[in-house]
Amino acid sequence: MKKEKSSKKERFVAARRNPDGTLSEFKSSTGKVYDYEQALEAVEAGKIENALPFTGRDGARHIRGLNDGNESTNLRNLKEF
Repeated sequence: MKKEKSSKKERFVAARRNPDGTLSEFKSSTGKVYDYEQALEAVEAGKIENALPFTGRDGARHIRGLNDGNESTNLRNLKEF
């Protein structure tokens, strides 16, 4: 039996930051712009390939880049849009 993928996962390619430097919005490889909550939902649903959800020390859910040793996959290094 042959498996077919009908859609590829998106990637975050750019980000916007709040004045305090925290990430507030993400732009995907398809051009879609997600606010932080929408981005977290997409990551948790497995729709984004270069980010993972995690629970912080504060007990809240957050988004992080892949921990693969490659600085380019760090979400803080995404270009601004």
